[in-house]
Amino acid sequence: MPPDTDIDTGPVMGDEAAADLRALQLAADNDPNQLPDPNEPPPPPAPPPLDAEIAGMVLMLSKVLAPAFPSIAAIYTEEACNTLGLAVAPVCEKYGWMQGGIGGEYGPEIMCLCVAGPMAFATYAAVQNDIAERRAKERADKGGNEPKALQPAPGVLRVPGSDTVTFGAPIQ
Repeated sequence: MPPDTDIDTGPVMGDEAAADLRALQLAADNDPNQLPDPNEPPPPPAPPPLDAEIAGMVLMLSKVLAPAFPSIAAIYTEEACNTLGLAVAPVCEKYGWMQGGIGGEYGPEIMCLCVAGPMAFATYAAVQNDIAERRAKERADKGGNEPKALQPAPGVLRVPGSDTVTFGAPIQ
């Protein structure tokens, strides 16, 4: 076999010829007149701009906090959140913060927590209210003469040890 041929690829090309061949193959692959393959899945949607993502996050958090703190809704309007996003995004870009969006690679998990967390707490509070109403109805059916113990509002977590009784002085 001649020394200037390769068993796998044929004749050995020089570096310049190989670069020309790569350029021609790249140009052939990037044909602008080529029709897209109908079986190819569509490309994933582009992520939203960072300012819109920041504004959306702040608006969502304000909506979550508004039932507990009603004055929040007056401060964090949609327009104020959009303005805040437009102001914060350039600072994040300048310092390289949040380049992968809010949450980076954990963005979907954080969004899931932001949506499911308040729903879980609301579910817990609703079940506590239902239990309290059922107990009140049972007491009323029994005569309702039992003394009513001081209970925290339904849905509020109790402080550990708040429902215990101590006789005498506490030991330290």
